[in-house]
Amino acid sequence: MQHKAITFSPCAIRGNIIHKSFIFHGIESSWHNKIYETEAAIVRQKPLLLIVDTVDNFTKAVLFIKTLVQNQPNLRIIKLIESSKINDLERHGINNNDCYQEPLEPEVLIDHVIHMFETINKIDVETVAPPEQPKIEQPKTDNSFPQSLPPFFHEVERSSFQRFIARFKDLIDDIWN
Repeated sequence: MQHKAITFSPCAIRGNIIHKSFIFHGIESSWHNKIYETEAAIVRQKPLLLIVDTVDNFTKAVLFIKTLVQNQPNLRIIKLIESSKINDLERHGINNNDCYQEPLEPEVLIDHVIHMFETINKIDVETVAPPEQPKIEQPKTDNSFPQSLPPFFHEVERSSFQRFIARFKDLIDDIWN
């Protein structure tokens, strides 16, 4: 099963390193360098994981993370951060779980992500199907009509041109009869 991961990094080098590492390991991924592009991708792709690079973009990244925590509670966020800024995360009300400090080590990050996705797969396999809901009997209705149904109920699959031709033929038949 492929999992979607989105990377937000204003730095093209760091963003591409993370993105290409995900692709190399078979994880469906995309990289964005603008916040609005990342937000649109999150809504469109519904990823399980977001990597946020806060290096050289701390203030905007913190606001972005705070918004995502409120709007996307099921989205797992991994933060790449400078070690001197970790205490600032706590002051802004963001937990410092899943923080990776500088320097960036893609192998460690990818191993953590792969392990996380394997855990998600185990949970998905172990989940039990929800119990069946009791079926509510629908009242029986009389399907007969006193008159026949109009033709547009019978011929839904016809194209508009075919319907036009059929109506035209009916009109001609009515005139001649």
